[in-house]
Amino acid sequence: MCASTSRLLDAIFAVALAIPLSVTGIFTFANSAQATSFTGEFQLNGGFTSSPPIEETSLVELSAKSLIFSPQPVTPVALSAQTGSFTSFNSANIGNVISFSPLSADNPFIDFGKTLLPGIIQSSSDTASITDGINTFALKSANYALKQSGANVAIDVALYGLFNSADGTKSQGAGNLSFQVNDVKVANVQSILNSGGSVKNLAFAGALFTTTSVPEPTTILGLGILGAALAISRRQKNQDNSIDITEI
Repeated sequence: MCASTSRLLDAIFAVALAIPLSVTGIFTFANSAQATSFTGEFQLNGGFTSSPPIEETSLVELSAKSLIFSPQPVTPVALSAQTGSFTSFNSANIGNVISFSPLSADNPFIDFGKTLLPGIIQSSSDTASITDGINTFALKSANYALKQSGANVAIDVALYGLFNSADGTKSQGAGNLSFQVNDVKVANVQSILNSGGSVKNLAFAGALFTTTSVPEPTTILGLGILGAALAISRRQKNQDNSIDITEI
């Protein structure tokens, strides 16, 4: 047993010597960063800006090619039902524009932080943590669909992207935004969009969640090192066993 353990340690040490110390140092950092990646989920709804000269509810405008959020340059949203990492935040700033086909967005699309009251900006100091570019969600894919819901048209926007924690660790994420146009048919809304028009002043809500963490390249490298060491140890063990059998 001791000899087997010794061979495993020797194998790991031998493989590690082939890797520059700078790389193994990055590998150690990547493992520690992995533990701080975003986890959990949250719901959001439009906030309110009462900081002069702006006093306005956060709203969205939909055209065939884009979503435009207002007020600008900061559109506050309130977070609720947070779990996991998101319990540290009560507010966020949502990016001002999503353009469809091809997709482009103001990234970070969501910047998480805290305000005195969830989703409410009362002074310029309230925007500090929700515009600092730390703890964010970067949008990578988005599309929308129109659906008749009784006398209203429900609009659902699917979102996919990456959560970025303060130390740069990434987690995959997904979710949606939803809003509606009252007392209208899908065909009417589609006609407005197709003609180059838009539907404006829409209140919005949504929810996002983390799916899986995105492995750092150095983490994958580290797993390869360990796998190589185990393979060497297993091969040495098999060779030793065959020698023992021959000697019997």
